[in-house]
Amino acid sequence: MLRLIRTREIRLMWDGDQVCALAGPDLQEGVSGFGDDALEALTDLINRIRSEETTLWVPRPAKQYIEDGVAKCVCPECGYVKQIYGFDQVLAYVCPGCHMGIDVERSKGLGR
Repeated sequence: MLRLIRTREIRLMWDGDQVCALAGPDLQEGVSGFGDDALEALTDLINRIRSEETTLWVPRPAKQYIEDGVAKCVCPECGYVKQIYGFDQVLAYVCPGCHMGIDVERSKGLGR
């Protein structure tokens, strides 16, 4: 069975006397690799992802724009257009269409 892990980063940390490379929220829900240094830990992580039939899903940020004085963002997951009143720049939001937490790409010329 394919396991899907939604993540934006791979964290490196010490776990005892080994370096841990972690993709996902924690050791239970994510996938991790271990080694004597960062390169070994990252290599182990890649091998575990392949052997455990795990897919890392890296979500894309939403693009924002101003239309008729209203900030709008298009959800990259489901396409829902979120209108956000009273703001001229959006950093993140929860999409009403797919209920995912969505980061928003910073746009030049918007905001201050």
